Amino acid sequence: MQKNIIRILVLSIALFSLNFILQEKTNIYLIGDSTCADKPLDDNPERGWGQVFPNFFTDGVVIENHAKNGRSTKSFRDQGLWKSISEKLKPGDYVFIQFGHNDSKVSDTSRCADARTSYKENLIGYIKDTREKGAVPILLTPVNRRKFDTQGNFIDQHGEYPAVVREVATEMNIPLIDVHKKSLELFAQLGEEKTKEIFLHIRPGIYKSALNGINDNTHFTRTGAIVAAKFVVEGIKELNLPLIQYLKMGELFSQKAEGKIVGLDYYFNREFRKNKDGNEVQFHYTWEDKENSGFYEVGNMIENIGAGIYEMSEAPTYDELKRISMYIIVDPDTPKETTLPNYIDDVSISEIVKWVNDGGVLVLMGNDFGNCEFEHFNNLSEKFGIHFNEVSRNKLSGTEFYKGKFDKFPNHPIFEGVKQIYLKEISTFKLNPPAEPILIDNGDVIMAASKYGNGFVFAVGDPWIYNEYIDNRKLPIEYENYKAAKNLFEWLLEKSKKVR
Repeated sequence: MQKNIIRILVLSIALFSLNFILQEKTNIYLIGDSTCADKPLDDNPERGWGQVFPNFFTDGVVIENHAKNGRSTKSFRDQGLWKSISEKLKPGDYVFIQFGHNDSKVSDTSRCADARTSYKENLIGYIKDTREKGAVPILLTPVNRRKFDTQGNFIDQHGEYPAVVREVATEMNIPLIDVHKKSLELFAQLGEEKTKEIFLHIRPGIYKSALNGINDNTHFTRTGAIVAAKFVVEGIKELNLPLIQYLKMGELFSQKAEGKIVGLDYYFNREFRKNKDGNEVQFHYTWEDKENSGFYEVGNMIENIGAGIYEMSEAPTYDELKRISMYIIVDPDTPKETTLPNYIDDVSISEIVKWVNDGGVLVLMGNDFGNCEFEHFNNLSEKFGIHFNEVSRNKLSGTEFYKGKFDKFPNHPIFEGVKQIYLKEISTFKLNPPAEPILIDNGDVIMAASKYGNGFVFAVGDPWIYNEYIDNRKLPIEYENYKAAKNLFEWLLEKSKKVR
């Protein structure tokens, strides 16, 4: 009896340990300046290369982008940004180190680091700290700014900083990705005009946040961020780093939806919580929300198809809707969620209907009974022949994922190559012309669409594409919500108009 108990305990410990090992993922930490840093998503053409870098990798790695605007090798450490990373480093992690844009600013003593002295010493400090934890430091030379002389020849503006990075890499036997060299060669080859597509050269009137346009030769558009990230991926391959095994294959980015903008409602769904700094921030089905409840992952997906994303923070007007190709309204608030909800009123309905009639694509995502404001939502949806039933189908608890499984699909673009998806606690539909069902299960309409004037409406009774349900952080891998969501937006964006 005692021996059996011991065997069971040993087996349990072994299984626990194996499970822990299997779940352990490689971490990549990025440290650097604004050329790498994450940027706000909404109404903003700027992106850092570190922001798009995760798109190149499978979920076998976790990438944390700690790069910050305006930082140098000196200020990044002085402000405690490095300490928060170094404390959690573990053997097998990677730290990608790229500075140089701000270290040369002699007039700013909080950032200035002379190339041959303090800049070099700071790089060595990051390397030593990383190695002490058993992690792997990777040095990157700074990416070039855009500058050409009157004859069209490219001008390097980084002085000795790239050379110092190369020297440190050689002296300390550190893997080096020479982004400076790669970018210099490409920018010189592309020339003065074509490099404008890489940097923030934005004509007036395109973005509300930059109505006068932008002429910035340091920071990147999304196209430029992808170019810079590709330099880093090329370096990983050239160095034959173990990270190669986690790189995705095939074409990862598309321009098929270029010039199209997807707007997400922030007005009818308007919930707030305090962030780690104690500030009130909007969350729940928002582009910025990276937690389980957010739409960060689907926003990134949409950008990878080539479209832009936009925040609709006020009641929709026809003139504002004309700025976007697609308008998504998700789970309008009840008083339980927001003390004073913004209901979908007759004025808003009139503006939305006019916009759809003129070619807009409207996406309506409900929720189950008790978690969605149906009365005013239906006043809008019924204009297109779609009525949300106040029910809660596929109720479940915990990990009863099978109760939310759908695996019998019609021949439709949304389900191309999809074996099964997951939708839980959903409202179903009652339809009238011109609405038609897309997905029916056991007599219930789960997804529907309506051709209205020159526009189009898609409706589903659940916000089934938020973060935890499309990146498999919660769902078992066999549920293909991501693939179905990508199909959905590719299909809808084909129906959408260009607005930029």
